[in-house]
Amino acid sequence: EPVLPGCFLRAKAIGLMPMIDQGEKDDKIIAVCADDPEYRHYNDIKELPPHHKKNENKEVAVNDFLPASTAFEAIKRSMSLYADYIVESLRR
Repeated sequence: EPVLPGCFLRAKAIGLMPMIDQGEKDDKIIAVCADDPEYRHYNDIKELPPHHKKNENKEVAVNDFLPASTAFEAIKRSMSLYADYIVESLRR
């Protein structure tokens, strides 16, 4: 079924794609829809078939894909940074 803009889906992180996009670190979490029968059986990025990203006329450097455990750590780190930001914002 098509996914409509603005809807919420449960996602399962299966990997991390470390990138340098226009000279800046821009890591991407690779996830599948946790409730989609076609994709929910994927648990790690190495299980996905090959894929090629269109470069959108930008200079993008992609290193090796990293496993789901690395994606989980990146998510935890991002959540912690966000929480720190919110706490600092409230103190002002």
